[in-house]
Amino acid sequence: MSTKRREGNNRRQELIEATLNCIENEGIQGATVRKVADYAGVTNGLIRFYFSGKDELIRAAYAALLEQIYVSARANIEDAQLPVKERLRRFIQATLSFPIVSPRTVLLWANFLPLTYIDDEMAAIRNEGYVETTNILQPLVIASLAQENRNISEEESQRFAIKLNAVIDGLWLEGSMAGYKFQNGELAEMGVETASSILAINLAN
Repeated sequence: MSTKRREGNNRRQELIEATLNCIENEGIQGATVRKVADYAGVTNGLIRFYFSGKDELIRAAYAALLEQIYVSARANIEDAQLPVKERLRRFIQATLSFPIVSPRTVLLWANFLPLTYIDDEMAAIRNEGYVETTNILQPLVIASLAQENRNISEEESQRFAIKLNAVIDGLWLEGSMAGYKFQNGELAEMGVETASSILAINLAN
């Protein structure tokens, strides 16, 4: 990659991060191109050089937020040498720990969510994120149960993945909005315990 192109990508990422910071403090309605420019310390013209307008900027920021979440979660399962149940446990623990579990993350998510029901492109980004989670969980579930001599169908593995995702989402919301209720690591422990019950296997060790 050329230096010029790399600098362009870096600048684009800086503008996206400024957008997320702006939304966190000003809300979606307050995140105008001018306000984002203020947060980024640049001119409106520079933002419009990289983005056609507010809609494209918001979509890029939403996609970036979801990618940040999945990067944090995927980092814990990339080592294929780890036992599969440990990889599944690590994924659950990562999704129920900081920085994914945080007031900032849920605040940004809540700002973006209404737009996913009125904007087709935002809906597509949301759906891609959901599919991403299912695609991570399903093979881990299949392999974990296979180690217990339990071979399941594609439909069954999908149902398990949906159940686990629902547990993760619920605990994520609880932990992000009421973190004071939980001691360090307790939320992740609850997620692993619940997943173990759903799958009827021991993921704790």
